[in-house]
Amino acid sequence: MIHVMHFVPKLVIAALYAASLLICGPSSAENYKVPASVERQVSGILGEAIEATQRLPRPSSMQAMQQGAIRFVRFTIADGDIGGAPTDNDPTHSRIFDKPHSERAEIRTEDALRSNSVYEVTFQVRFVEGFYGDSETFFQIHTGQKPPLMFFFRQFGRTHLLANFLQGCARTCGHNDQPDYVRVKEFYPASGMFGRWHQFRFLIDTSNQGEMSIYVNGQPFVTNQPVTFPSQHRPYLRFGVYRSGSEEGNRTSVVDYRNLSIQRVRQAGQ
Repeated sequence: MIHVMHFVPKLVIAALYAASLLICGPSSAENYKVPASVERQVSGILGEAIEATQRLPRPSSMQAMQQGAIRFVRFTIADGDIGGAPTDNDPTHSRIFDKPHSERAEIRTEDALRSNSVYEVTFQVRFVEGFYGDSETFFQIHTGQKPPLMFFFRQFGRTHLLANFLQGCARTCGHNDQPDYVRVKEFYPASGMFGRWHQFRFLIDTSNQGEMSIYVNGQPFVTNQPVTFPSQHRPYLRFGVYRSGSEEGNRTSVVDYRNLSIQRVRQAGQ
């Protein structure tokens, strides 16, 4: 049995949710600012300090849950859940990237990673349902402008993991820039991906011209892949769902996380 560890009383959640539907409809991007107490609770479950720098579509977009002795954090995105980032409902940004809006429920690590360093990052993730779109991320390494890594789980045609690695933007990139990315993907049977915990391990060199290795359940997904970390920005990690909105509507996507660990291994180049 799964137990929800409520951030606020049930009546408050119900009232907030009902008010959001009456005032803004299901796509409100400004209806829930995550309290500091919730950030602390989620940090305690994941094992690293996190923060919600953007508002979530609704309180149920991120929930602390427990199944037996296992505690985890669940993210849920439904159709029309426009994110709280400035670009998520910006007409210019949407026109450039050919989408009506962006749907998002994400948190980020509180302390940015250091540049010119090698890190080992591990966490466990469980895909519960959804991820039918062709561009739904469940993990990003970001800089506030363009992400050095976007990691997608997709049931678009065939079930697979897709990683996009930034190339170029050596100093900085704007929100509406479209730099090059190298795409790496591996196919997996859907029956083996949903409803079970998967272990992800990243070895990350955050040098300007860095590299990255990714392991899924102990098996190499990609090794020593070159990736750019823009020199004017410090990278950090993002967890949760980020995807393009759809005129035809998106299905609900649900994903769980636990056991996050971030370890600085050494200075790059040593």
